[in-house]
Amino acid sequence: GQPPLPGARSAAMAARACLLLLVVARGALVRPGGQSAHWGARQAQRTAWGARMAIAASAQSGSVLSLVDTSGDDVRFQLAGEEEIPRLELWVGDELFADDVDVVRFDSKERRFSIDGTIDDEEDGESYEVDGEFQVAEAERNMVAATLALLVARAGVAWEGEVPLPLPPKLEAKLVSDELKASRPGVVLLWAHLLDVFGGDEGAALAAALKNTAIIFPYLNRPTNIAGSWAVLQEMLGSREEALEVVTKNPGILACNPDGLKTSNKAAVQTMAAVVDTVETVKWW
Repeated sequence: GQPPLPGARSAAMAARACLLLLVVARGALVRPGGQSAHWGARQAQRTAWGARMAIAASAQSGSVLSLVDTSGDDVRFQLAGEEEIPRLELWVGDELFADDVDVVRFDSKERRFSIDGTIDDEEDGESYEVDGEFQVAEAERNMVAATLALLVARAGVAWEGEVPLPLPPKLEAKLVSDELKASRPGVVLLWAHLLDVFGGDEGAALAAALKNTAIIFPYLNRPTNIAGSWAVLQEMLGSREEALEVVTKNPGILACNPDGLKTSNKAAVQTMAAVVDTVETVKWW
């Protein structure tokens, strides 16, 4: 027989909901009849960097997270409503899966996100419970978790399971004021992008953040500055290794507007990195 629709409050509601709702199972949608259907149209193959840039771009406004899960399906979370505390919607392809997400659960090891929420049926005026899950690639786990956690915080949604991304104690200690503590989800997101630049090397990323804390404070920086400037540097300098040498010496370059950085040149960028590195290693007081 057909599996019951999660959260259905009566047999009649379940029967009606079969025509309206989809239930997620391991990155694909499973209709109540048992047939699987992908979340929207499958996109063309993306590079890992391109996917992470897309996540960074979607996080720019602090109200949207767009990603492609491990099944190749489009998933979008977005804040909605005009209330002071917005709702968090979940879209799969062009379909609204949940118009009010209630709980997000995160399993870091499995790179899996589970969702509980509700959706309203405009025809009968009823609200139905839905749940689902999706999985992301290893390279995108930190940024997806950090971006989604920021939206969850803004919408007042419950976050369960593991923390999106732990902050090193030395960075946690930098959040001294109430304003900085309140901006912690944004700090975590910027930290995720910084980690990505350093290939997951927490020691190197932490050294860069401590050298110039502006790069991890949301009121001074944004995700697209880090992702965009890093992409520009790699193209300008010709290799990841040379770009990494520059950001190690001058982490502040990751707070630049990428469009402005494009107007510079290789020699100027390397010279400035050397100057910053020298000045910051000499005691002047």
